[in-house]
Amino acid sequence: MSRKFFAFAKAYTVESVRNFSSLFMTLFFPVVFLVIFGFLFGGESDYRRTMGVCVDNPKVLSALQNDGNWNLKIYEKDQELIRDVEKGKIPMGLSVQSSKVVLHYQDNPSLMGEVKMIELSVRNTVEKALNSTKQFVKIETVQLHQTEKEISGFDYMVMGVIALSLFSNGMFSMITVFGNYRKKGVLKMVSLTTTKPITVVSSVSLIRLIFSFVSLFVVLLVCKIIFKSDITFNWLLLIPTVVFVTLGMMAIGVLIVSIFKNPNAAINVASVLNTVMVFFSGVYFPISFMPDYLRWIAYILPVKYAADLVRFSANAHILSVSYFLTVNTIFLFGGIFALWVSAKFFMRPE
Repeated sequence: MSRKFFAFAKAYTVESVRNFSSLFMTLFFPVVFLVIFGFLFGGESDYRRTMGVCVDNPKVLSALQNDGNWNLKIYEKDQELIRDVEKGKIPMGLSVQSSKVVLHYQDNPSLMGEVKMIELSVRNTVEKALNSTKQFVKIETVQLHQTEKEISGFDYMVMGVIALSLFSNGMFSMITVFGNYRKKGVLKMVSLTTTKPITVVSSVSLIRLIFSFVSLFVVLLVCKIIFKSDITFNWLLLIPTVVFVTLGMMAIGVLIVSIFKNPNAAINVASVLNTVMVFFSGVYFPISFMPDYLRWIAYILPVKYAADLVRFSANAHILSVSYFLTVNTIFLFGGIFALWVSAKFFMRPE
């Protein structure tokens, strides 16, 4: 590699670190969302499964404790139970006095589905305890996993966050170089020198690949320290996935900066697209949760396929080898084509 390659790579690295908006979208934006949704999904589950109970019948209380579906908080008085529900200390409370059963819950629409399920379950449990009825049918639940390794919902989300960070890194790098640099006249000055366009493009690609791995390690470090996550990757699968997906996402950046000549407009469009990816690509919310008329959006978004590859690398998602190779190949050649277009058209002398 020539001195010019390293010189431009060094200059681009310094500029990238100083460009706070680009650095934020590359490294910190995925981490911010990870922390927000991590505490939301990781910390809320115990809260939602906690139910206060005020019961005057030991048999009913024992039946509820043996049910095992909730974390029970015992109250001596109804007033204390109701007060804690009103203040949000517990999401719901059950009062059983003689044969009168009252379920108190917060005015929260997100709890309605759970309230209905608890209502049915509590009715059966309390009736069985009060009337000493026998249970003739017992339903056993067995959770089946796609893979041999059990993956928590949080770890599954983390792998989607990694895919999102690769998307942001690849897309915003092209907008920065061929948007801002073109506007500032940097590309014109470079094109007037003896520096070959491929030298500039390849140095940018190398630095963005390094940023992709930095972002990957930052996400994994945050998960390890804050959420005690222990995701195990097959690095022989993950490393090429990180490289090829980053290159493929560069193609999207080139497309945006080609359509929107103004770099500010290109960044705004990219930010909107990044937000769409967050909510519609199955990163934070499973695609199965979406209405049928919205699911098609996920299947045309590249982050969905990037997330599939990352999850496959952690044995958290079943894919055929041909699917894995095909999607990675598409990302690779899409990225190479985008870099060729960049070098051919954006770096030509005016």
